[in-house]
Amino acid sequence: MLEAGKQYPGTLPVEDAAVFEFSKEGPELRLFFSGISDDVARHVSESEVRLGLLRSGDIAVVPWQIGDRMSGDAQFHVFLYPPETRPTAEILTRDGRYRMQLALVDRGSGEVRVVRYLNLSPAFSKELTEAIAYQLGNHIGREEYDAQVSQYQTRYADVRDAIAAAPVFEKAEPV
Repeated sequence: MLEAGKQYPGTLPVEDAAVFEFSKEGPELRLFFSGISDDVARHVSESEVRLGLLRSGDIAVVPWQIGDRMSGDAQFHVFLYPPETRPTAEILTRDGRYRMQLALVDRGSGEVRVVRYLNLSPAFSKELTEAIAYQLGNHIGREEYDAQVSQYQTRYADVRDAIAAAPVFEKAEPV
């Protein structure tokens, strides 16, 4: 469980990045940026968050937008997680709606600047459940994943194109 003001417990990416994972703990969107100002941290803490889901081959992509200043996307495939952390059928069918953790981490200092929880709509949660169930039944390795990410990035070079193509892109509700 991440906590604002504490050190990030995992490995920090070498470059700025957005990482989406859906583990046994549920969905998480982690944003890693260097030199985060208080203004950016406040923006992530307080602004409207919009999320989408786009499937591209075997991978799934979560395009995201925070307020009118930040946007990006994060690709994922749950089969690449260690087996003990992958979501199970019980997790995928609970309540019909997920609560997602959004975290902002300063790559330079390793400090978790923001942790925020958001409720995903039942429709978005259903789309996410279907994408993950598909991935759990369609195992790919790192090489195939990287190839599919490259194809996705070629097709959607601008995140606005991914947002426009996503069948679901909606506001997440603060918890």
